This record gives sequence, structure tokens and C-alpha cells, in this order.
Amino acid sequence: LLPFEFAALGIMPEHRTAEDVLAWMSVLLREFDPEALNQGQLENAALIQKLTSVYGPAGYAMFEDLRWTNDPEALTYIPESTAAVESVQTLTNDALKRKANPPAGHKDLLKAAQRLSAQKADVIEKLKQINAFVKMGSYAWAVSGDKTSSSNPVLYSGPQMGFSVPSIVLEGSIAGGGLTISGMSVPGVPGIVIGRTPHHAWSMQVGHAHTVDYYIEDPSNVYLHRMETISVAGSADVTLPVFRSPHGPVINPIPYDPAGPVIAWKYSHWGYEFNNIKAYLDIARAESMDEFGEAIEGVAVSQHFCYTDNDGNIAYWMSGRDPLRPAGEWRLPQGAVPGAPVLEWDPAVLIARSTDRNTPQGYYCGWNNKSSAEYPASFNNPSYFFGPFHRAHVIDDYLSAHNDLTYEDIRDLALFIATTDSFGSGGNPWQFVADDFRSAVETAGLMDEYSGIFDLLDAWDGHFVAGGESQWRTGPDRSDAWIFMDAWIREVLELTFADELTLPGETAPYRTYDAEHKNRLFNVLLHGLAGTASGIVNLYPWYSPYSSYEEIIVTALDNVLVLYPLDETPWGTGARGTIDYRHDFLGLIHQAPLSSRSTYAHCVEFGPFGPERIESMFPLGESGTILVGPGGAPLFDINFFSMTPVFDPFMPRDFPVFEQ
Repeated sequence: LLPFEFAALGIMPEHRTAEDVLAWMSVLLREFDPEALNQGQLENAALIQKLTSVYGPAGYAMFEDLRWTNDPEALTYIPESTAAVESVQTLTNDALKRKANPPAGHKDLLKAAQRLSAQKADVIEKLKQINAFVKMGSYAWAVSGDKTSSSNPVLYSGPQMGFSVPSIVLEGSIAGGGLTISGMSVPGVPGIVIGRTPHHAWSMQVGHAHTVDYYIEDPSNVYLHRMETISVAGSADVTLPVFRSPHGPVINPIPYDPAGPVIAWKYSHWGYEFNNIKAYLDIARAESMDEFGEAIEGVAVSQHFCYTDNDGNIAYWMSGRDPLRPAGEWRLPQGAVPGAPVLEWDPAVLIARSTDRNTPQGYYCGWNNKSSAEYPASFNNPSYFFGPFHRAHVIDDYLSAHNDLTYEDIRDLALFIATTDSFGSGGNPWQFVADDFRSAVETAGLMDEYSGIFDLLDAWDGHFVAGGESQWRTGPDRSDAWIFMDAWIREVLELTFADELTLPGETAPYRTYDAEHKNRLFNVLLHGLAGTASGIVNLYPWYSPYSSYEEIIVTALDNVLVLYPLDETPWGTGARGTIDYRHDFLGLIHQAPLSSRSTYAHCVEFGPFGPERIESMFPLGESGTILVGPGGAPLFDINFFSMTPVFDPFMPRDFPVFEQ
């Protein structure tokens, strides 16, 4: 029964111990925490240094535009109340009052940030080479009985963790030890992490709690904490010194050099990692919405939870240990600005939990977007900056516009959103700029000349798969409208930002512009197009040296028409793409049509006595086992591909409900 992979490597695995389980849980917390392994504060310090060295005070205005903290127009899981909107607008909406002058100076962190960024990129590339890089995303929605045809609440959960071989997830049930539960788990985790019980069901999507801060340390505060020995296959052990400060482990320089700059990593989960095991048990054992909420308090990693139960409730929480921080500048490492106070926080004192119950709108939904109106953007994750556009709008738009939803409507919303595509692998950015782009062409007096473009875009259904709904599952072609829209918007971004964000000595693809997340730049563009009516008003005229954004839009249109002339359609034949399942040793073993899919999915309808209907799916099959066959050849388990007829065409199968 030794799996093929171990046999091929000549390794006999040892039995797992309790210590192994605890270590694995700690690793997973860091892997799935959106801030734990990111270095946004250091990268922000480097960005300020680069921009102000070239542009002076204008560089700091650029930084403010690129790293806003809280946009009141961003889509939230928790519907905004008038009071919450007014509170946020008081703090952030009047962007013209933001400081446009740089602080007195910054410590030189450019080389350190670049070195750490290169190290992280190298680690990620090596993880991808061995099929061990974990993709983070996820979508979910909980719909109340007020919006369903059955008057029962329905929950859908779709965690996105990529398509590794074997799969990163498994599905099963536990009946015993005081537990009655089924759902998804991750190998090595002692319990169900996304599941359903006779009382309730829940989702998990990666959240954006602020769990990490970087500190610039005085070498006098650094001490040797331990010597860490790492076993290396086929080679001698490697022993490394681990240095710490009162804030946490020293992550720069490595090897340690007091000449520095010495940078420490302060992590709010430190010492709380093992609480997650009890939290998962408490989540499974909860007999009320209050008990479920109490269990969430023990979940250290930041996750969005959508919830429903047999009392007809729907609810939302965001977990994560987000410390109560004093007011101040948290976009930069503490100690980065000479003379500024170094701010501290107590990991035991947390901000109030972001949560809501039984919203009058009748649903909670999201796709890793903003939790609530008062919650700021992530300071260390460069992709978690929330503005007017976010891919989650396709979920919110659908649920807000539909009532009397059937179980199938709620389930198949996953197919609807997975066949959209944008900077965040989902969403439809065109609807956010369509009026501005049309107006620019009209103002230039060119509508007659370019009417064919707008005929193409006006007839578009918003999906990247060509041919309409009948082709969403397996159609091979990309929509011509999607191809043109995507190219036009990206060319507008290039003309708007690349001139300022290509600094002396930089060339593509190593420009500051190339490192900026395009979803964030698109939102900066939306801020600019809205002008003073925007929730965040840009301080810098990004359209320069053009006379206006309108001129950029028309110029970009001319440029794109050179690449995609209307008389040469179709452009997207055979261009849909594929999801490739690759094994480390065996290479490509399976392909499916590309969509922005979840690695697992369950859809649960609740009646007063428990789940009345459960459907679920995950990729490839019920067993990820490959054994050693004749002559040492790999022998796939009979169930290795048994789920492909279910998962590939978005046709989940029934899962047993609980006995009532």
C-alpha cells in the first residue's frame, strides 16, 4: 500500500504524531493567512523611496493614490448602513485633505525590500515546481428563505485552492465522539473545516484581517533564540541560527548581520496557533448561532464565514486575530520614518469581530472582498486593496436582482461567475467603465467611425466564454467582446500609469508599473474617472502628459484596433484555455475547460429538521492514491478519476443528508 510517490523516492514515511498535526496546523495558518507571508509594508516603504526620489512631493501624492486605506464605495460582505457609510466618509472620503507632502525622511529599505521580494519569488517558483504552491481565493453565498422558492435558506461554498495532484482536499463524514458532521477537510487536519451538521452549515473564504507588522529593530534588541536543524534528503543536515527581537523573528538580513537594516516580523497568531483545533471542534458541535459565533473567536486565521441553520438564520463572520492598533501610519514598517513614534499593540487585545445576522437584503455573499464598511484594506497583501471594482460584484449583482430563487439557481450561480474573467480571475470590469469609454468616443466625435466596437460590446453577455450559456461548461472559444474589452482596458492602464511608474533604469517586465496589481490600478483609474465625486479622490493627475482621461481612452482604442481589427474576427477560436492537472513525476494527467473554479463545492438547503438537500463536488476522484504496479509502473486507484464526470461539467452529485 506504499503510495507510488514514496516508492519512487525511496522513502518510507513515519507514522504521524500529535506534534506533526500541531506543526501542520501552524504551517496551514501561515499558508492561508493573506498577510502572514506577504511583505506589503516593506514594499510600500520601497515604493515611497523610489517615487519621492524621482518626483519629490508629487511622489508621495502618487503613493497616497496607490495605497489608499479605506474606500467607502467598495463592495462589502456586510451591507452598509447609513451610519457606517457616514463614519467611513468622515475618515476617508475627503481625500483632498490628505497630506500630499512626504514625511521628513525614510530609512533606506529599498535594497532590503528588493532582496526579500526576490527571496519570496524564488520560494514561490520552487513550490510551483514541486506542485506545492497553494492558491488562495474562494467564493460563497448564504441566501435566506425570504429569497428562495422553497422558503428554506440555502448556502453555497466554493473554496479556491488550485488543482494539485493529488488534491489538497478530501471529503468525508464523522459520526462519533459527539460529532455528526460531513464536508471538506485538508489532509492532516483533525476535523472538517467546511461542512454541515444537522443544525448548521458554513463556508470559508480567505479574509483580510491585519495580522502582521514589520519592525525596524535596533541590533541591541536582537538575541539568538535557537539553532534550527533541517534534514536534507541525500545530504548532511543544515543548522541555522534563528534570531529574535521582542517583536518576533528577524527576517532580514539572513544570515544575520547587525549592520542591517534589521527587520522583525510581528505576528498576531504567535502562541495562538493550536486554538484552531478546538475551534473546528466547537464549530462542529455548535447548537445555536451564538455558539457558532463563540467558536469563531478561536479561529486564528482570517477567513470569511457564511452560515445558515435549521432555524432559518443566515449570518456572516470574519475570523482572524486582528489586534487593536493605536491610530497611526500602518502602511509602513514601524521605525521606517526617523523621529516618528514606534507604535505597539498587544496580541491579546483584538478589535471587535466583523459580523452580521439576518440582513434585510436576504443574502450574504463574497469573493474575498471587503468585510464591512469600516474595515480598511490589507496593509501587507498587495492584492487586498478594495475599491469600486471587485470581482465579487457579479455575485452581488445577481442576488440583488433575483428573488424566488430555486436550489438550482443558487447552485448554478457558481457556473455563472466562474465564466467571468478580469484582473482578479473573475468579474466584469466593462460595466464599470462602459459609460466613460463611450462618452470619451462621443466627445471626440468618433461614434460613427467606431460604432462597430460598441455594437460588439453592447451585445456581450459579460462572460469570457463565447456562445452564451449553452457553452459555459465546455465551449472551447473566448468571446471576441471579452478579448477586445480586456485589451482596451489594459491599454488604458498602460497609457495612464506606465509613464510615471517606469522609473529611471527600469525596463519591462521589471518596471514599478509591472509590479503593481492591475486590479488596484483599475480602481485608481475609476477614482480618476469619477473626479471629485469619487469616494477616494486622486491627488495626482495620472492622465498627464495627455490632456485628459478621455484622450487616453481614445488613443488606447486606436492602439487596440491595430491588434484586433474588426474585419478579422473571430479572435478567440480555441482560446478558452484549460485547467491542467499535473503530477510531480507523471506530468499532465488530466485537463478540463478553464473556468475560475473552486477546488471543492457544497450546496446545502436547510429545513427545520436539518439539511434537506446536499450536493458537492471536487476534482479528479474519491481517492488520490497511486500505487506501484507491475514493473514499478504507477497504478491509479479505481476511483482516482471517478469525480471528473461530476466536477468537470459543474454537475455536483447528491451527498447523503443526516438521519432525522
